[in-house]
Amino acid sequence: MVNQEVLIKDRWRGLKKTSKFLVITLGILGILALFFSVGYFLNKQPVVNQQKVVLENPIKNIVFANANVDGVIDKQKVIEQATLEFNQKYIDYILLALGVNTLYKSAIGYGNPKVEFAIDDEIWSSEIIKGGLNTIKNSIDDPDIRFHMPKKEIIEFLLAQDPNQFVIDSVSSGRTQIELIAGKPELVSKGYLGMYTSLTGKEPAL
Repeated sequence: MVNQEVLIKDRWRGLKKTSKFLVITLGILGILALFFSVGYFLNKQPVVNQQKVVLENPIKNIVFANANVDGVIDKQKVIEQATLEFNQKYIDYILLALGVNTLYKSAIGYGNPKVEFAIDDEIWSSEIIKGGLNTIKNSIDDPDIRFHMPKKEIIEFLLAQDPNQFVIDSVSSGRTQIELIAGKPELVSKGYLGMYTSLTGKEPAL
């Protein structure tokens, strides 16, 4: 009888230890999941706040200089002069029209979004960093995505009454081509798939 009571007590102690271990383990896992969720949603916030990044059309002065008293613009002269004065501001302006304000830093370690442009015989790149755009006239290490487009197309975009729709039409017509370079996990973790779909009307074949 005594042995039976001792056996029952031992079993009860073992069950209590197992239950305590499970409760502690589940608690730790719950805390880790909470931290991961908070980190994920914080990192998923767009890197560029479009309300804070206000860009002036970089060819505004060129347009004014080539308009007559009736407001009629000599488009050919604008294109010629804008081509000669082409600079980083042109790239920054079109980046926002392409939708980089919807991108975000990867929450799984891939870093900031990196976009590259092949424009005629020039390469331009931009890293989308917190609070702005770091654009250079050069290639960039490990770009996520590359846009192929003529310089004239970018200037036409700057002249368009509806720049966002112009970009969508340019992509759908093939004048602008999108090359996805990074793998699907990285593209998804930075928000590119939503941007790609909004520009093309379809999901990428990855």
